[in-house]
Amino acid sequence: MNSNREIIVELFEEHSEVNFYSIRYSDNELSEADLFFDKVLDNEELDEDVEILSKLLDKIGENGAELRHFRHAGTKSDKVAALPEYLSSTNLRLYAIRLNEKIVILGNGGLKKTKTYNEDPFLNECVETLKQIDRFIGARIKNGQTIVFRKELMGNLKFYFKE
Repeated sequence: MNSNREIIVELFEEHSEVNFYSIRYSDNELSEADLFFDKVLDNEELDEDVEILSKLLDKIGENGAELRHFRHAGTKSDKVAALPEYLSSTNLRLYAIRLNEKIVILGNGGLKKTKTYNEDPFLNECVETLKQIDRFIGARIKNGQTIVFRKELMGNLKFYFKE
């Protein structure tokens, strides 16, 4: 089957210094970030990890998306990263694109039980999807279809993936 699946980048949360966006498959009501938080908030064993991640997101939102808050996850040529940063001992990972100091695009994630995300099929899919979105957004910014203005992403924010 060779069908296309539509992904939309949409505003998730607005903070004083950073706008958090998330990706949402058009056939789903919830964004990937919503799905991530719904999954981890239901797991009492992850309460401490969720608290660490929530505080970090608030800190980023109020102070800016500084590189030190992100753990690089993709390749050298993309902006895909994992939260929380290296100083945190949690194994909970939320994958994101740090577009710049004012815009972060959240994906999905989960508990990292393997040495690398590549070894976990779900986490690998989370990262690979964000790597594609990062490439698409970069190309659209270059050709003017997508515009970055302060902490807003504007323009064509729909992407199609072959399945």
